[in-house]
Amino acid sequence: MKNIIEQLPLGWEAKAKELGAMQRASGVIRTAEALLRLVLLYITNEGSFQMAAIGLALTEGLKLSKVAAFKRIRKCGEWLRWMSKELCVTQGAVTQKPAFLHDRHVKLVDASDETTKGKNKSTYRAHYVFNLFEFTCESVEVTTNKEGERLTRHKISEGDIWVADRIYCTMSGIEHVLENKADFLLRFKSKAFNLYEEDGKRIELLPLMRHLGALESTDIHCFYKLATGELRPLRIVVMKKDAVAIAETNRKMRRKVSKKQEKKVQADTVALNEYIVLATSLDYTNEQILELYRARWQIEQVFFRLKSLFGYDNVPSKCEDSVKAWFYGKLMLAALCENILKKMPFPPKPEFGETIVAIIAAQCLG
Repeated sequence: MKNIIEQLPLGWEAKAKELGAMQRASGVIRTAEALLRLVLLYITNEGSFQMAAIGLALTEGLKLSKVAAFKRIRKCGEWLRWMSKELCVTQGAVTQKPAFLHDRHVKLVDASDETTKGKNKSTYRAHYVFNLFEFTCESVEVTTNKEGERLTRHKISEGDIWVADRIYCTMSGIEHVLENKADFLLRFKSKAFNLYEEDGKRIELLPLMRHLGALESTDIHCFYKLATGELRPLRIVVMKKDAVAIAETNRKMRRKVSKKQEKKVQADTVALNEYIVLATSLDYTNEQILELYRARWQIEQVFFRLKSLFGYDNVPSKCEDSVKAWFYGKLMLAALCENILKKMPFPPKPEFGETIVAIIAAQCLG
């Protein structure tokens, strides 16, 4: 446990009281360290309040019921959020909000799938909305994997900017954002819908971007067509990747085709993957649009670790406070893993994350 505490940000114990996780120094759990151990036992034991309580009894000699563990953990969300953010700041994974955004909120939406182990396997999907620069998780919803990843399932507030990957780039999602007087920045999915000129003539994107050199950008003002035939304006911002990024993209594409035994990727798809292609309603400069997208990508690297650590078997999905504590606990664990990996003399590859989690779990029980 000592090794874990050494990784934590300064003032973490005082923040437990300030942010409501430790409201009083009476009862069974009287220190922030004991409460942290309870939380770590909870998130490394598949979200089981019972196992967390048993683990605390074994390590600290502190006996509390499953219900008592639930009541203590559900109050820890804001404390865990603060610690995870500070850990990510240390890693350089949190960027300052660009001045051009002023008071606008940037919402990152994504989802992650997990299949439970055992004889009766089930696949769950966690949908989350993350306020990019305030570093707050505004919603987490756990569903079956039959529930699609789409913007229309989320509540949109006026003036917000919604940032998401290709799967969210649909006309219905775009319309949902615009109807609620918000903006979007989405990785463009070339096969999602067609693009048109103002006179209704269909546009092919690739010929309009071939002139770009490495890291050069351009924007294309075009339209998409509703089922009614009405044309709606859309701005496409394009930047060509450099040679290293293109080589890495092609490597991943070949690996995906080989692993999933898919058909050979079409030539135009290969060509389009040499570019970052974004669909947006924003009127910022190309450089500002790309800066905003890069900020999203930085936090995605943290979430990549988070996705590998999600365990949905016993997710407390009925109580919003406990879901938030679970989410931020997982995010803090992901950040801890990153710190530990970076300090190792010979850092292992990302897939060794489960081993690091096991080490942390062992330290909690030690």
